[in-house]
Amino acid sequence: MPYQNLIIHSIEKEQHSDEVTIIKSESTIEIVGEPIENFCASLIDAYRNDKRISNTKFKDDSRFKVLYGRYKNGEIGFVEATRELIDQMGIILQNKTAAKGGKFAFIEEDINGNSFFYAFLIRDRKGGQIQYSEENSKYILNSVEYADTNNLAMAARVNHNIFLDISTNSLLNYLSFTYSGTKQSEVSDYFSNWLGAAELHKNSEYAKDLSKAILKIGDFDEEGYAGTATEKLQLVLNYAQSNNDDIINLYALSEYLYGPDNRNLIRETCDAHDYIFTEKFKLISTSKNLFKNISVNVSGIKLQFPRNLLDNDIVKVEEGMVVINDAVLAAKILSDYESQAES
Repeated sequence: MPYQNLIIHSIEKEQHSDEVTIIKSESTIEIVGEPIENFCASLIDAYRNDKRISNTKFKDDSRFKVLYGRYKNGEIGFVEATRELIDQMGIILQNKTAAKGGKFAFIEEDINGNSFFYAFLIRDRKGGQIQYSEENSKYILNSVEYADTNNLAMAARVNHNIFLDISTNSLLNYLSFTYSGTKQSEVSDYFSNWLGAAELHKNSEYAKDLSKAILKIGDFDEEGYAGTATEKLQLVLNYAQSNNDDIINLYALSEYLYGPDNRNLIRETCDAHDYIFTEKFKLISTSKNLFKNISVNVSGIKLQFPRNLLDNDIVKVEEGMVVINDAVLAAKILSDYESQAES
């Protein structure tokens, strides 16, 4: 079972009011039985399939980061950490009259050697699906039906494995979260303030890591969408030019390049390799060179490669010679040469 901890707290607050009531659980929910496991799984699946996600890191002065770090260092327990986090959210909501409260579920998941810490804001519109037990001094889930995850309002995830690497690489992004509205500037400020999330990235940064993801996916051979990585990069420009204002929709682009069955392929590749991503961004003119290819056919030798390989000195032109610094390519050329010699 991948789920290690589950706890639910609540903040009761009506919109346009500054009255906040915090109800905190004193212990975790035992993760036993299909309804509880389904609750965890459905929340995490809803998060993974949510298109409104961007990734970043904590600010240096993030209280969330401090409490998370203290918990992971063994200074405080899971229950204490989440109770303090809810207290922090309560303070923030007192000054946000337009915001509403809800149920806050915290889940830890260990899967394939990776540890994830989730925080979910759920609005239980039907009522009664998540109930407080006075006898047990904690929130419990209805044993018959669990919360409708369509009511998931906001969510965040900390990738602990990446979080541990910040001492050696401060550029890594370990925090990802949903944003409301249609663009990153509409992130619900109280939620991002609670997380202590750093500023989201520039359009040029999203473009750079999109090109990395396409190169990482490599040549694609599924029928109807087959093509080399360099051809896919060029198609990004075609896709952008077909949209108003050169807007890139990560999921629509993935479907355009790799087919409807691979709508999430680019995002999953970004997530797996710590590339930054967001649902939509503008492909600005200075970033278009990332997707342009150089193609030459001279003296019986054909070379086609992304322009950014030349910009990054992977392909060099020195004193009339072309130098390609790619060990995999060198090994493939030698392998093909030797196999042909043997035959």
